[in-house]
Amino acid sequence: MKTIIIAGGTGQIGQILKDFFIKKGIKVIITTRFKRKELKTKNYEIKKINIYDADKIESLLKKYNPISVFYLAGQSSPINSFKKKGETFKSNFIGCKNFLEVIRKNNFQIKFFNSSSSEIFAKTKKKLLVNSKKKSNSPYSYSKLRSFYLTKNYREKYRLKTYNIIFFNTESIFRNKNYLIPKICNAAIQANKINKKTTFGNLNIIREWNWAHDQCKTLVRFINKEPQDFILSNGKKYSVLDMIKFAFDYFKLDYKNYIKVSSKFIRKNEVLEKKSNYFYYLKKNNIKRPKFVHGRALIQKMIKYYLKNSNNL
Repeated sequence: MKTIIIAGGTGQIGQILKDFFIKKGIKVIITTRFKRKELKTKNYEIKKINIYDADKIESLLKKYNPISVFYLAGQSSPINSFKKKGETFKSNFIGCKNFLEVIRKNNFQIKFFNSSSSEIFAKTKKKLLVNSKKKSNSPYSYSKLRSFYLTKNYREKYRLKTYNIIFFNTESIFRNKNYLIPKICNAAIQANKINKKTTFGNLNIIREWNWAHDQCKTLVRFINKEPQDFILSNGKKYSVLDMIKFAFDYFKLDYKNYIKVSSKFIRKNEVLEKKSNYFYYLKKNNIKRPKFVHGRALIQKMIKYYLKNSNNL
């Protein structure tokens, strides 16, 4: 049975990829650095591993001989990265480096996919490509930028089969409730339920918010393509205010009665608008443009889930 390893696979992308590969008859090993009960079934295992211990990583790869490794580990909140600078850098860069070095030293024929982020890009009015100007504005984006160049370097210098996946904002029912889109959905639910008001930051921020299942469906189509760096997004941009309106429209509420704005929630030096030239990478790799869930439909899917699973509120 073929095996893949998802490092840091307990998050939303890891969970969705896991289900996809299991359905394809591929065994999935998910690693986590946190305290969690280990699980073992025929097609799926959860294993606790220290990503800062290269010897443990080497033992893992030798034992399972995976065809691919997806590096999704790492502190993933730009806001929290200011409070957890050391953890953010170590988890996003040092762990990634350890996997790459073990693969190189042992000459493993493993495809390595590093999870990168649109946070690595500098401010521009143009649609973003992989080679667009880059600039870090948080410890998180700095660590992601370093791991991006590292992964690229191992491909160009050592001929490793490495990929950088540049994810634009990705949402799902698995998304931590502290992130913006879940916060918007729950703000509308609580406004409808108990007239609660919620405070946000800059409502004019514009992003391409993606449905995680769409991102993963597109991602797996790159697995058999040549090692490269590519963008995953949908090209559909909306402001924070647009997304708030979609959420409150679901309950036929006027958002103005329930939303407050505070500078406390505004990130310093945050880029106002980011838009991608995602289709360039699909066309380049002969991948058909898929149908995307975005905007109002994305908000509605999440609200419906939260309403059905009230314990998630």
